[in-house]
Amino acid sequence: MSKPKKPSIGIIGDGMIGDVHITGIKKDKRAEVTWISTRTQKTLDEKLAKHKVLHGTLDYKEMLADSSLDAVIICTPPYLHLPMTIDAVHAGKHVLIEKPIVSDPKDLKKIPELVEENKKSGKIIMEPSFRHGRQGPKYQFLKSFIDSGKLGKIYHIHHNHLIRRTYIEYNPRAAWSLDKKKSGGGPILDQGVYDLSFHLGLLDDKPQLKDIRFFTRNELKKFKKEYCNEVEEHGAAFMEFTTGLTYYYERGEGVQCEIENETRLFGTKGSLKFGFYTWQSNKIEHFYSDDQGKEKREILKVDMSGYDHDNLALSRHFVDCILGIAQPMTSMEIAIKNLEILFRIVS
Repeated sequence: MSKPKKPSIGIIGDGMIGDVHITGIKKDKRAEVTWISTRTQKTLDEKLAKHKVLHGTLDYKEMLADSSLDAVIICTPPYLHLPMTIDAVHAGKHVLIEKPIVSDPKDLKKIPELVEENKKSGKIIMEPSFRHGRQGPKYQFLKSFIDSGKLGKIYHIHHNHLIRRTYIEYNPRAAWSLDKKKSGGGPILDQGVYDLSFHLGLLDDKPQLKDIRFFTRNELKKFKKEYCNEVEEHGAAFMEFTTGLTYYYERGEGVQCEIENETRLFGTKGSLKFGFYTWQSNKIEHFYSDDQGKEKREILKVDMSGYDHDNLALSRHFVDCILGIAQPMTSMEIAIKNLEILFRIVS
């Protein structure tokens, strides 16, 4: 008996994140990358040789025309995500769109119809806002702790993360990240998809935005003359939700300050302080009072043993969804709701 065919996946985009996805799929071993699409022949030749991929093209539509191709991962700058997703859906492929799924908030309304179209053909559209959150042990631990009632009702979330380095210094090829029409925004849009997915997911995604006040600033850091920085480098928002929850949210890259990624959850019976990234400490601080009213502080430890790197876990989940043994960890409906909030901040 012949072995069942492995799902074949194509990568659209020649940047850093495309390499990350290829590596993750190779390590998972249940699927294979059969196509790569890039902008230049030089880059295409380099990628095909590096990853030992059989097919390559400068026109991603050639890839989509391959009936043996099951899925694509769109790793291009955000302004190209929507047209490429439309083409991939019409070609009947499973789709993983890198974040943010669109660069223009007006395009969000076009996503649900694409999801429905793919559903009819038995395909899925997925986005990765759960990459640094919902798939990890910390999220599962915190979710269970909150659901146990030990914190009472969560009434406030406080989160901030400020660094001096900007995205373009981390990824020098990404000059598009400073162009708002191409990227949609700076760190708030880039990292906020993870932040809101994690924090609001802990509350079952029930809070609906009621009111928001915010600020953004840019031109805090000098760049090369050929770069025109149009995106925010620092921003914060104070949000009120229909459930009574309030949420202070702050992000910055290129800010003359450094504050480690930290979340504080405040409940009527206790509070938690932690860094939610999987590479941060596995220790969570729990503040509460005992039955005698004595103030207590304990350190909770999350078992991170056996957990894969976030990107490998994402690759595995995408393959699970292609194989039909899982559903996307974050629905497009939730992703759109969170992006609408982030777009209001960076507008």
